[in-house]
Amino acid sequence: MTGKTRTHYLKGLNVVEIGSRISVAVCGSLLAEAGADVFFVEPPEARRPDSRKWLNRGLFAAGKSSVVADPQNDDDRAMVAALIRAADVVLISGDVDADWRAEAADTTIICDFTAFGQDGVMAGKPFDDALVQAMSGVAHTTGFADGPPVTLRVPLLEYSTGAYGASAVIAAVNLRDQGGATERIDMALYDSGVNALATFLPAHFGGKSPMRVGNQHAMCAPWNAYRASDGWVLLCSASNPPWQRLCEVMGTPEHASDPRYAELAARMDNRDAVNDIVQGWMGRHSVEDATRRLMAANVACGPILRLEDGAKDANLRHRTMIRHVPDGDGEMRLPGAVLKAASGDGCVADHIPALDEARGRVEDFIRGAKARDPEGQGGDLPLRGIRVLEIGQYTTAPLSTRHLATLGAEVIKIEPPAGDAARDWLPKNDGLSIFFVMSNAGKTSISLDLATDEGQAIFTQLLQSADIFMENLKPGSLARRGFGAERLAEINPRLIYCAISGFGADSAYEERPAFDTVVQAMAGMMSANASDGVPLKSGVSACDFMGGELGLFFVLAALRNRERTGLGDCLDLSMQDIAVWMTASLWGDERPREDLVLECSDGYVCIAGTEDALNAAGAPDQWRAMSRDEVIDILGKTGLMAAPVQSIADMLEHPQTQARALLQMHEGPDGNTWPLLGSPMKFSTLQPDIAEVIGWPQKVDTAMRARLKIKP
Repeated sequence: MTGKTRTHYLKGLNVVEIGSRISVAVCGSLLAEAGADVFFVEPPEARRPDSRKWLNRGLFAAGKSSVVADPQNDDDRAMVAALIRAADVVLISGDVDADWRAEAADTTIICDFTAFGQDGVMAGKPFDDALVQAMSGVAHTTGFADGPPVTLRVPLLEYSTGAYGASAVIAAVNLRDQGGATERIDMALYDSGVNALATFLPAHFGGKSPMRVGNQHAMCAPWNAYRASDGWVLLCSASNPPWQRLCEVMGTPEHASDPRYAELAARMDNRDAVNDIVQGWMGRHSVEDATRRLMAANVACGPILRLEDGAKDANLRHRTMIRHVPDGDGEMRLPGAVLKAASGDGCVADHIPALDEARGRVEDFIRGAKARDPEGQGGDLPLRGIRVLEIGQYTTAPLSTRHLATLGAEVIKIEPPAGDAARDWLPKNDGLSIFFVMSNAGKTSISLDLATDEGQAIFTQLLQSADIFMENLKPGSLARRGFGAERLAEINPRLIYCAISGFGADSAYEERPAFDTVVQAMAGMMSANASDGVPLKSGVSACDFMGGELGLFFVLAALRNRERTGLGDCLDLSMQDIAVWMTASLWGDERPREDLVLECSDGYVCIAGTEDALNAAGAPDQWRAMSRDEVIDILGKTGLMAAPVQSIADMLEHPQTQARALLQMHEGPDGNTWPLLGSPMKFSTLQPDIAEVIGWPQKVDTAMRARLKIKP
């Protein structure tokens, strides 16, 4: 491990965090971990809004400089206005707080976090995370097939929007420093929710109606939570080889060649029978015995842990992801640094700041602030001229590089001769997976065999020309080909190399295979979201896309640091670390779970309020006889906010989705029309580019060598 050395990628960047949304706090915390100086503006305790940010004040204030400002005090308001004018970046939440945008200087980057953004029919509605889960289709995907939709206890969309917002901030700062315009950034929870549906949207465009699948996967089987003799085990199989190995472990090798189960499509058609086979074997073994046998056979799996089990997990201990820091006369449990890099760990707090402890620093900062150059006029995309290499599969690294491409980077996706396994995921359009195309828009794909001398020589030349290299392979895979982290640094000292894996490259679980749901299981997320005593995963691939989002942010931060220092870095990101970091707001929450989801005559409605308030408004039988619109209208008159739980089709047809350009149809090189996700990062002038559809991988022939500037 890197120990106590800290990495200050964003040294010199000054940020004011003033909004009450969790997404504001998440963005501020990421910027602080990357080395920015964040002023945490908070109201006096007696005037705090009823917000989960303030219920978790210690968690979200950690690593920042506290300054208390009473909104009813003229001097405090003047101080905040001066602080905003002096800062590089200001983080607000305009739909639930006062709008401070008018106080900003022309050269101050404002990032506004809201439920729905600043345009569209839903703009300005101050919905919370659960209500936006309902509106965006995320809640529709979570829950068991024969049960109601479930909203996640982890504020997933607030975290996702905060992470995307942090990346948008760095992109905007880089653009401004290049002489471009000063951006006003518009971040919406709804946009992040739609972007989270990448594993469900393909089914819709394949002519099906995506539904809840419990702990299963929409496109793979077997993939489920199975009850062992003394607990629960999560098992994932995404392709035929792990299914064949699983059959050997279970002592039923005949199932590997049985026409009902041999191929992925057949297993999906016979998923109930497949689950029965696996459950029959799992129930005869303990959690420890089952996971040991499966891991030995290289089958992705993991025990389903509770939130309180994190301190006992060997890998979380190894990576120092559970810490206790001073908080007044006591101490508080906090997550460790998500960023682990060769240059050091991310900057994390050594104490919880006392209220207003940075007042003197704020006054000094305001007095010493210097005026920035006047605002630029437009400009190119901020990553134009940056070359990115990707060896990625499925979701995580491909998501990071897809967004780098939207910001102007040249992304070269390197696939093995057999292609990315996700190319086989159903449904397909003219033989090519819709999921794969959605996940890899804007890239150039090449086929390269790293087992050959020629393939290694070409890869070495590409590394020499690259600025960023991202991969989410099983740790150790590249090192076995002669491309470990030290070798990469020798080839290109300026290279920013980011590896994203389930448990990290520096791990107590060496080379353990992992998928999103295994990580959810081993970070406490599934137990936290248990329904009727059964652990439950989020329908969307929460750890996959959050791993990709944080990879995107930290790579952008490292790139900015390279402009200052000339040095590259090696980043080791663990999806388990990220998942634990996301659950921290639940660590002190001992309240029983309340799923305020009502069944109506035409679907479900999600409620923001307490069970008592809902019961006072009417009886359950009353709601079941009414339409969703009728129920929402009645509840609104009693002061309760509510939203329909929209299906994927509902969401795609909703005018808010269209107003935000969240799903766009583009023609590919094959002449087919493909659905592509719009960027959740919205800027006032900068327009992320998603127009290019990826095709089949190309051989590195003479023409491709010339295009990539590779020597013969």
